[in-house]
Amino acid sequence: MKTPHDHKITRCPKLGDEMTFAYCLREAGNLPCARILFCWQAAFDAASLLQENLTQEELKRFAEILPKDKVVSLIEILEKTKRQT
Repeated sequence: MKTPHDHKITRCPKLGDEMTFAYCLREAGNLPCARILFCWQAAFDAASLLQENLTQEELKRFAEILPKDKVVSLIEILEKTKRQT
């Protein structure tokens, strides 16, 4: 997918370096990065852009990979660690 924002750059909290919007659109294989809305919403209406350019199936899969709440993630990590010990 080509957009007018592909060349724009922001700091990626996941990778710790600057990345283009084009990279963020395909970071998760054929889906956008789960953090794309968090990182780009202040620069332009990233949510509308995704809704206009992704199919219903892609939007559904994208919604399933959205990052979990930090507390939920920490609890899951703690439970996994308990099971391993």
